[in-house]
Amino acid sequence: SGTIQHMLNTNTPKSVNKTSKSLLAKCMATEDIHVEHNASAETASFDIQNRCLTLPVWKDMSNSMYDMLVAHEVSHALNTPFAEWDAEIKTIKNIPAFMQVANVVEDARIERMIKQRYPGVRKDFSRAYAELHASDLFELAGKDIAELNLIDRLNIEFKLGLFGHMQVPFSQDEQQYVTRMANTQTFAEVVELAKELLADWELNNPQEDQGQDGAAQ
Repeated sequence: SGTIQHMLNTNTPKSVNKTSKSLLAKCMATEDIHVEHNASAETASFDIQNRCLTLPVWKDMSNSMYDMLVAHEVSHALNTPFAEWDAEIKTIKNIPAFMQVANVVEDARIERMIKQRYPGVRKDFSRAYAELHASDLFELAGKDIAELNLIDRLNIEFKLGLFGHMQVPFSQDEQQYVTRMANTQTFAEVVELAKELLADWELNNPQEDQGQDGAAQ
């Protein structure tokens, strides 16, 4: 998804067997999804309508990184409903901003669900996010985390804070969103929370163009 991004590098990873990872993805997804390794892809993604999983080709990609990307996108295949997503988008005024906020909330839910279904990938998530943090993927170097907006901090909490890679501060009032995000069960709950977070963002940033910058990276 868009929250898992990396600088493009077209060198084929030395330690990863792409055929075995394609098979892994299909087995985990429990369906014959189409798996594509794309050297021009900046990030992993899953097309929930056309059932196509795209994996990037990065230099020296570790097995943990590859397995985390596969697990993340497979969980979208298993748990993100296209019909509900498509219907909801048609009712939203600021679609780009809503999609970015909803992706942050949905990522937390689908990652939790895939770790529950396949406990063996927990270490892969921890190791992969440690690698991404070490490369400053989230562009946090030199920044005061407390000064970031709520959506960005929630994103960081569920990708780095959850594994102890970083301490992410939240106010007492904001803690309710952390708790709710950690306990979303249905896609409907994801949509409800995303709408609340977007409304709060727009209320506190009336001059910002969320459609361009978005509330989360």
